[in-house]
Amino acid sequence: MSQTTLHAPTHIGPLSAEDPKQRALGAFDALGSGERVLLILERSPGAVLAIFQKERKGQFDWTPIAASPNSFEVEVSRRDAERGSLREVNEALSWDHDRLDDLESRAFKARERGDFSEAKALYAVFAFGLRRHIRFEEEILFPEFESRLGLSSAMGPSAVMRDEHREILECLARIERSIGDGASAIESVRHTLHSVLGNHNLKEEHIVYPGTDKAMSPLERDALVARVQAL
Repeated sequence: MSQTTLHAPTHIGPLSAEDPKQRALGAFDALGSGERVLLILERSPGAVLAIFQKERKGQFDWTPIAASPNSFEVEVSRRDAERGSLREVNEALSWDHDRLDDLESRAFKARERGDFSEAKALYAVFAFGLRRHIRFEEEILFPEFESRLGLSSAMGPSAVMRDEHREILECLARIERSIGDGASAIESVRHTLHSVLGNHNLKEEHIVYPGTDKAMSPLERDALVARVQAL
C-alpha cells in the first residue's frame, strides 16, 4: 500500500448556514498545496460543497470524515491546480487511496507505541473513509464503468471488485472492534486486509479508473468526480 503523509489540518467551525462562504473559503485560500482545513458544519455539507465547486473548481479535494445528526466534519485539501481545472477519475480516486493508506498506517503506529485511544480514533476515521470509498464506487463509479464499456455487473472486473469489497468490509469491522484493545491479536486480520486491499487498489488504478476516464470526455470525468464528492 502506498504512503502519502498529510499535514495536520487547520480547524474551522462550527459553521452555520450564514457564514460558510466567508470563513471556509478564507481558510482554504490561506492553505499551501497539500495542506487541508477541517470544516465542522452544523448542517449537511451539500451547500458548502456547492460553494467550493463553484468558487474553487478543480483546486480542492473534499473528504467527509465524520457525521452525526447535528454535526458534519469535512476535510478540504488544497490541490496544486489552477482554478477551473477539470478532474479525472484516476487522479481523484487514487489520491483517496493514498489518504486512506496513510490513516491506516498512522493508526497502527499509534497502537505500536501503546496509544490505544489514538489508534482507535484514527482507525475510526480510516474506516469511515473506506466505507464511503466503497459506497461511491459501487453506487456511482462501477455502474458508469459498466455502462460505458458494455459490461454486466455480474461479470468482468467490477464484479470481482464487488466481491473483494465484501471481504474488505469484513476485515475492516473486525479490526475496528479490536484495535483499541492492547490484548487483541489483529495482525493476521490486518495482513489479510493488506493483501486483499493492496491488490484491489492496484486493479482499480490500472483497469477501472483509467478505463472509465478513457471512455468519458473531460467534462464527463469532471462531473463524475463532482458526484463522488457529493455522496
